[in-house]
Amino acid sequence: MSAGQQLLPTGRFGNILLATECSEFSQSAEDLAASLAVQFGGRVTAMYMVASNPEYESVAFHLLQEKETEAMQMLGVVKERISQQGVPCDIQVRRGTYPHAEIIEAAVEVGADLVVMGRRGRRGLARLMVGDATARVVAKSPCKVLVVPRGRALWSKTIFLATDGSRYSDRAAVTATILAKKADLPLRVVSVVESKANTGRFAIAKDALDRVIAHAQGEGVRVSGDVLEGHPVVDALALEAANCQADLVVGGSHGRTGMERVFLGSVMERLIGRVACPVLAIKGG
Repeated sequence: MSAGQQLLPTGRFGNILLATECSEFSQSAEDLAASLAVQFGGRVTAMYMVASNPEYESVAFHLLQEKETEAMQMLGVVKERISQQGVPCDIQVRRGTYPHAEIIEAAVEVGADLVVMGRRGRRGLARLMVGDATARVVAKSPCKVLVVPRGRALWSKTIFLATDGSRYSDRAAVTATILAKKADLPLRVVSVVESKANTGRFAIAKDALDRVIAHAQGEGVRVSGDVLEGHPVVDALALEAANCQADLVVGGSHGRTGMERVFLGSVMERLIGRVACPVLAIKGG
């Protein structure tokens, strides 16, 4: 596809599913979900999962009910905070064994455009990977997923987009442009190749970059971009995001087959763990 061809359409932000632990680690996610709903005129459904299984329910049903009552009370506090910003907010407590499965099922049930969830803090090597539940939600969610580290707020500096020319990256490009235009922020676009000496891959990356820049300029967004050389790809992306002071990273959750697979599997997980800002993974919608 040439630079002049139209990018793929993307979804909305009107229906947000907030997956919360009702803890210090998810407060930033709660606040950001509310801010996005205000910005886009949307609504929020806040959900909390109570860990359960058939055996537990059979022997400790009353304890389970107590946990659900406590969860509803905590969600009530979240709802009040979000509602104070003029955002409609529903709450639901779900029983389940696997958090990612309940989050995905809830996203399908409410027809979510976006799932927002917090990211727990980590140190050392563990910081390079996100939790299993987060990784599974990103991989299997039917819609966009925003992973928010503790202490982060709505972006106010630079939106960073990683692209490789795949259909998911094109969706990510449209979404990043919408967000940059809405917030009147600059958009930094980067495509990474292992070696510029590989002229075939470089040409594909450059074409993808030019297409995104043309689209953003057409929408009146301040945009800059480069094809960078780097290996591992995630290191080059994380470094460039830090260099441009990005406070939101956007990318497709599946990369182009045969290229660097910028957002496939563990690379995506490591990028979420490596950058200090929220990461928005685009799959569909």
